[in-house]
Amino acid sequence: MPLKVLISEDDIQSKIENLAKDINTYYTKLTEEITAVCVLKGSVNFFSDLVKKIKLNVNYNFIQVSSYAGDITTGKVKVKSWLDEPLENKHVLIVEDIVDTGNTLKYIIKYLERQNPLSLEITSIVMKNVHPHGINVKFPGFEIGDKFIVGYGLDYNEKYRNLPYIGYIE
Repeated sequence: MPLKVLISEDDIQSKIENLAKDINTYYTKLTEEITAVCVLKGSVNFFSDLVKKIKLNVNYNFIQVSSYAGDITTGKVKVKSWLDEPLENKHVLIVEDIVDTGNTLKYIIKYLERQNPLSLEITSIVMKNVHPHGINVKFPGFEIGDKFIVGYGLDYNEKYRNLPYIGYIE
């Protein structure tokens, strides 16, 4: 299946530098420590590259949820694993791969808010602009239209996650 490059590896790394600067500026005024929650599996590359550039103490945490089967969103959020430590009185940054319909992220936010964090912010490397999801992504990455994308953690039936760029199938 031939892929077209949508966002190059260099552009991704440059965007991450800028996001990290914004995150550092924002949180440095509030705290010396944040809890970064990686939404597995798709965010793992973004999470890994981003946290290395955050100049605070970063506690790592992971959740695994899914709402896709192939290239179709199922509309149902399937939880595979949740957090292993409480978030009460912590500054939490959700690290997401893509915000599309927002259903998965709304589910995650609702769950995390019940733990009473001091703050809960979101960063996502890709934002689709086709569904009005109403989620405030404080640190947005790239905005794209209605393309099914793969690479840099994003998959199609578990394939293409390891690509260093974000591409799409025509």
